[in-house]
Amino acid sequence: MNPWPELDPALMAPVAEREELRQVVRALLEKEAGHEAVRAAADSSGGWSPDLWQRLNAELEIGRLAVPEDLGGHGYGFAELGVVLEECGAALLPEPVLGSAVLGCQALAAADDPASVADLREPALAGDLVVAVSVGGEEVVADRTADGGWTVSGLRTRVLDGAAADVLVIDAAAADGPLLLGVRREDLEVTSRTTMDLTRRQADVRSASAPARLVVGPARFAEVAERLRLVADAAVAAEHAGIVGELLDQVVGHVTQREQFGRPIGSFQAIKHRLADVLVDRERARSASRYAMAALDAGGADAALAVAVASAVCADAVVRTAHETVQLHGGIGFTWEHRAHYYLRRALGDEGLFGGSRGQRARVADLVGV
Repeated sequence: MNPWPELDPALMAPVAEREELRQVVRALLEKEAGHEAVRAAADSSGGWSPDLWQRLNAELEIGRLAVPEDLGGHGYGFAELGVVLEECGAALLPEPVLGSAVLGCQALAAADDPASVADLREPALAGDLVVAVSVGGEEVVADRTADGGWTVSGLRTRVLDGAAADVLVIDAAAADGPLLLGVRREDLEVTSRTTMDLTRRQADVRSASAPARLVVGPARFAEVAERLRLVADAAVAAEHAGIVGELLDQVVGHVTQREQFGRPIGSFQAIKHRLADVLVDRERARSASRYAMAALDAGGADAALAVAVASAVCADAVVRTAHETVQLHGGIGFTWEHRAHYYLRRALGDEGLFGGSRGQRARVADLVGV
């Protein structure tokens, strides 16, 4: 029996609109997000550039891209969002694209009562409000208030963009079952963490009877939480696919210019073999990631398998490619001054934050009944 979802081939086609979108995103990032600009933004007090974030939302409207039109979005799919994520991964953006424009906007768009979170959702879609999402981890408890509202109490560690967020969407245990709740930044105690990857900051968030509003109740919690997990895994896979492609371009450029014994080192057979392996990784990562995004658009339970495979393939590919890039750049690749070092830190940091390929392969085995 074929375990793979049957997808409309048109979903996987490199349609002209997506390639045009890729060129627009790439042109903006090449101009505004070179390595020195990314490094300066990551080293700043906030950890990212408010100016670039404003342009990403004002000119490209990345938060609205995959949100339904009746909720203020543009009604495109994850295939289009994947194009943006590949390019953002390639540029190693520190801006909260994954945390807010993808997960934050998707979480608010999934609310049980869209009108009840409209005052959060619209500024989040516009990029005026940064949203962090934390589902899973240490238990946070929700309690009813006398007026029918909610409060949350507890500690959640390693929250992506936790220090930069204006609102945190977090899961909490309540008497009737788990919930998704939205909590304002001013009602939380936030402690920034020291992380390997400076371009992807994390924080510990503590709440003590902090006022919260309901986003998703117990009836839909499992469905929405699983959907957010799949979106997160697929989005990270798309970023990794973009990184692999960018690193291959970087290392090819280096080995065609660097000479030893009067010849470019790229002409040596051993180097060619290693680059061929990276090329295979790039094609596997792109295929798996884009298939996963198409599967999310198609819907259905089989999307979980496509996302798990993409996550495993892309996690392995990005770690291997980052190590090869450092090695093939020689001694300079090991230094903090070289950008290959930043990409290696992103690959290893993502492995710690989102999990590596081993867990995804175990999920694949469970899904296919091995």
